[in-house]
Amino acid sequence: MPREAVLPYSLRPMDWADLDQVAAMERESFPTLWPPTNYRREMRNRTAEYLVCVRDGEYLTLERKQGALRRLFRRNKPGPPERRRLLAGFLGVWHMAGEAHIVSVAVREDYRRRGLGELLVIGAIEMGMARGAQVVTLEARVSNEPAIALYTKYGFHEAGIRRRYYADNHEDAVIMTTDALDSADYRALFERLRNAFDERYGEAVREYIQ
Repeated sequence: MPREAVLPYSLRPMDWADLDQVAAMERESFPTLWPPTNYRREMRNRTAEYLVCVRDGEYLTLERKQGALRRLFRRNKPGPPERRRLLAGFLGVWHMAGEAHIVSVAVREDYRRRGLGELLVIGAIEMGMARGAQVVTLEARVSNEPAIALYTKYGFHEAGIRRRYYADNHEDAVIMTTDALDSADYRALFERLRNAFDERYGEAVREYIQ
């Protein structure tokens, strides 16, 4: 694949206007998840941090929802449609006890196999490093071989098994963790992989490192 100067996707922190698209991506990627994630609560969770992957130059037109006051006063005419940037994926991390724990990662079905899952994993690791986490951790279905291969590529290794972890089919989860993020060996590995990603796909704008 020829290198692009800039990848036509960017990563930025999730905001309130993103919640409808993020919830829709969760339903598409995890149709058996119950209960669904309460993203309004997550926005108020001080330990949680979410990234969204924005497709540059693409927009969605969404119907504006009625507010409570409009319904109360029987003003049934909805507001004008809203034009919002298309979100191609998202990732959630909880920061706790020295860990950056990946709690969810999803990419729209039409945008898979374009490196966006890998880009989001890069974002999670960069956030962990920037926030002073010692390691990045996660759980993955034991049957999800592509995801496990991606995590292994980025230095995650198996740390245990959670038996019957997933409620839909009682599948086991493999617990995975990186080595210490501040170790010279891990930083060298991550820098090499991040540079290789940029060489293959192009550099992505990242708005989450402050």
